[in-house]
Amino acid sequence: MNKITRHYSQTLYLFVIYGLFILILLGIFFTYTYSHYRENTLEDSKRSLENLCASINNSVEIQLDDLSTLSMNIVYSNMIKTNFREFSDSYSKADKDEAEIVSSRQKAEVIHDIVTAMIGAYQSASEIKLYAMDGSYVESGYWMSTSNVELESLSWYDEVMELNGYKYISKPKTRKDLPATGKNRNTQKFISLIRLFLNRDGAPEGIAEVVQDCGKIFDLASQLEDSNPDIQVCVYNSRMELVYPYSVFDMYRCASYKSLLEENKIPDGGSRMLKNKDGEHMLVTLKTIDAYNWNVVLLQPESSIYQPLKAFQKMFIRISCLSIVFTLLICFYISRRFTIPLQKLTAATKKITIDRVLDEKKVNLTSADSAIKELSILCESVRNMYDKLRSTSREVLLLRNEETRAKLQATQSLINPHFLYNSLTNISAMAEEDMNEDIVKICDALCVHFRYISASGEMIVPMGKELEKSRAYLECMQLRFTEELEYTFDIAEDVKEVPVPKLIAQPVLENAFKYAFICRPPWKLSVTARLEGGHWRLMIEDNVGTMTDMKKKELLELYENLDLNQELKSMKIGGMGLKNVYLRLKLLYGEDAVFQIKNQEGVHTRFILGGNIHPKKGISLPGSEVLD
Repeated sequence: MNKITRHYSQTLYLFVIYGLFILILLGIFFTYTYSHYRENTLEDSKRSLENLCASINNSVEIQLDDLSTLSMNIVYSNMIKTNFREFSDSYSKADKDEAEIVSSRQKAEVIHDIVTAMIGAYQSASEIKLYAMDGSYVESGYWMSTSNVELESLSWYDEVMELNGYKYISKPKTRKDLPATGKNRNTQKFISLIRLFLNRDGAPEGIAEVVQDCGKIFDLASQLEDSNPDIQVCVYNSRMELVYPYSVFDMYRCASYKSLLEENKIPDGGSRMLKNKDGEHMLVTLKTIDAYNWNVVLLQPESSIYQPLKAFQKMFIRISCLSIVFTLLICFYISRRFTIPLQKLTAATKKITIDRVLDEKKVNLTSADSAIKELSILCESVRNMYDKLRSTSREVLLLRNEETRAKLQATQSLINPHFLYNSLTNISAMAEEDMNEDIVKICDALCVHFRYISASGEMIVPMGKELEKSRAYLECMQLRFTEELEYTFDIAEDVKEVPVPKLIAQPVLENAFKYAFICRPPWKLSVTARLEGGHWRLMIEDNVGTMTDMKKKELLELYENLDLNQELKSMKIGGMGLKNVYLRLKLLYGEDAVFQIKNQEGVHTRFILGGNIHPKKGISLPGSEVLD
């Protein structure tokens, strides 16, 4: 009897062997990785929560420091104290005449103006009140008013008097008469920093109250809660009163955590996993503001911390299914092993493009990984050709870069002696007018300015730095011409870090003093910098307008027809001011260079310079590292 032999397909055989092997490995991998990932997730959450807590701590401390500094400035301001003393004397009189009423009103307005200047445009405080010891007060800030109040009826009066000049910070109070920001718009909570100020004899003279919007003090905390809904922020003052958050529900939650914090001592800046009265585990982080003894507390539920692990479990199931499918694909590997090397080699040759050759990050081609001798030789030949092409292209680009650098250095180097000659001429004129003190000042300013213009390593600088040095140059000139010269700078914030050629503005400014300011003063210069799309624009305008239409047309036609190479061979120091600017713009930006002149005779002359935010493609200029 013949023995029956069972035949198994190679596909089924490979499926069973590789499938069991991969599933065992996945089980071991999952068990180890899950426990390791759980520990790391908790540690990462602790570090993240501690960093966020420290950030909020610093933000709140800065806001409180600003309030404290503002109150100290008010308390120690002799002008405020003098006007407030005179206001109080006039206002408190029972039988004051009309002149005393007007005088007290004027003193209150002076105090309001000074306080408004101290608060500034960024509203470092919402309101400031100055109380006299008789109850009369001046309110400044969002409102300006004067009135009387019974000081003893104020909730903070006794504590402030006991502190005798030290700051007292109240708990948040609702103020419907003041505007609020952020989440505080609904609740309109405000915190006051109050301190007593004394006269020269040490007797109480008045009380200064600085009121600030809680929305500004706890702005970062509100932003954090918006971006991290699972995190609860609670802030307690030195008396363990809750000062943040504002909503009734959140206040109730934070109040319930107060006893939890008192029962479990958490180290400053540290974190602990605690269980609340509802049995929920919470990761709690505490940070103390030492200067005010405030506590910032962040809480995150354990369930939200380990939420990513659920995604990990789902991912493991998917990987298991994909792994089983992958074992089936292995069966087809052998039949395709001869065609894959050819496909790889074809794909590699398609990648040999000019962009890849010039890209420093894409160094090597994909290897064919073939055991066939002929294919290996062919692949190696293609790789050698690719390497030689890369090296040759980089040499060509390097030569081009060096040529551009040499031309820019040559044109920039002419500005230094040109400016020196003009400066010496100004000093000579000031010496003839016996302006000795101004000569000393201008010499000191020139030393600083020449350190900038003589630094040969920088050819590209930020717009802000270039115009800062141009301002220093105009300050030197103002020492020469005093009130006859006025100048303004209007520089947009987004253009200050844009790279521009060094000393691009100075020749145009010098041109104004040489040709424009030949008539009677006053002379005015305005410098404006803007970012328009992907280009920067620098506008320099005088108020004289001595340039005629014919002269403008002559200059523009001359510069447009320049041969850069010939001009660079015949450069000289004299007469190279505006031409030097034009040459360097053309060298660096090519067709993107902007050099325009707009004039109205007898009214103004305006020079407009500009270029692309990025220099010509393929040129990497020395000195640009200052922008990194």
